[in-house]
Amino acid sequence: MEDGQHLIHSLYEAALDPGRWTDFLAHFTVAFSSQAALIWGYDFSDRSARALGGPTSLSAQHGFSEEALRSFEAHYCRVNVWTANERYHVEGQILSGSECYPDNHLTRTEWYADWLQPQDLFYTLAVIVEKRAQRSFNCTAVRSKWQGPYNEREEARMRSLVPHLQTAFALYRRLHRAEALAQTSLAALENLPMGVVLLDGRAEVLHANARAHALTRATGLLRFEADDTLHAVAPRDDQRLQRAMRDVVATGAGLPLHAGSVLRLHGLAGAQLQLLVAPLPLKAEPFSAHTAGVVFITDPALEIPSLMDILQSLYGMTAAESRLAQALAHGLSLAEYAERQGLSVQTVRTQYKSAAAKAGVGRQSDFVRTLLTGPALLRWARPSE
Repeated sequence: MEDGQHLIHSLYEAALDPGRWTDFLAHFTVAFSSQAALIWGYDFSDRSARALGGPTSLSAQHGFSEEALRSFEAHYCRVNVWTANERYHVEGQILSGSECYPDNHLTRTEWYADWLQPQDLFYTLAVIVEKRAQRSFNCTAVRSKWQGPYNEREEARMRSLVPHLQTAFALYRRLHRAEALAQTSLAALENLPMGVVLLDGRAEVLHANARAHALTRATGLLRFEADDTLHAVAPRDDQRLQRAMRDVVATGAGLPLHAGSVLRLHGLAGAQLQLLVAPLPLKAEPFSAHTAGVVFITDPALEIPSLMDILQSLYGMTAAESRLAQALAHGLSLAEYAERQGLSVQTVRTQYKSAAAKAGVGRQSDFVRTLLTGPALLRWARPSE
């Protein structure tokens, strides 16, 4: 659908330019026949909310007054009956207000009488985009009672948006919150502890940083061709890589919708590479070039000793937990790590559960994504003062 493609395109534009989150929410509001929409964070530990942010904050709104959001942050987030039960708020799921609290009881609450009703709001539908420990990051639509509850078609449409929201949030954190690319210069790419390949709308290479070239030479699993294209050496791997790159640059250009792919390449001599292929909007120019996609390249076997100290500092992990976290971020499985370290799988699983709890996640895929899209890897690249 053309409208859906435009919505996805505006989402990926916002991931690169924080000023465009409100543009995305304007499209989001129309797409779901709503009066207002909000990207916001909620902390279940103290029932606090972050709905108003600065120019680079992952908070945005459309359709609310600043006064309403200030009162929401100051008081009404704590009487919000839709967030009263944390167990309903699961990462990657969509959630309606009716599931959280009975509609026929809503009108008896302070939340409705003093905050929703003055704005002529009654129904809500939200995506729990991320959940870190007891804090959730959400994309929420709200509308009036006369418009009726959100229907199954709208729920299905919002469900299809979930992977794109998660990818966009991850890209935003990688490219903005960590500040490694805050000045949107190619020079910043050279400080990243991973290979970065920027793609244009034809999936051709616009730029590859030095680490991307180094990993390509060292492993022999990828190659850069003279016609400015990136290829996997193994034919089957290359088919997957070319398809993934075509899909994401098409999404970046506003065509088919694809949230990105993770690929793992293996060589005969034991060499490995892990690739994250993600879309970027074609119109955005954060690297002084028309970028439509990006390939992040990491070596699962790469040792980065200082990363352990950073993980311990950021997440409060023990040395053993941070060592395991680093290995998982580089692509190893729990079993592979256990074998390398001479530990039992049960011991490693226990270490993982503790590390994941400190990072605020449960699933291993979420744990790895938290490490790769958070500040740890980028802080490793920051020169010491």
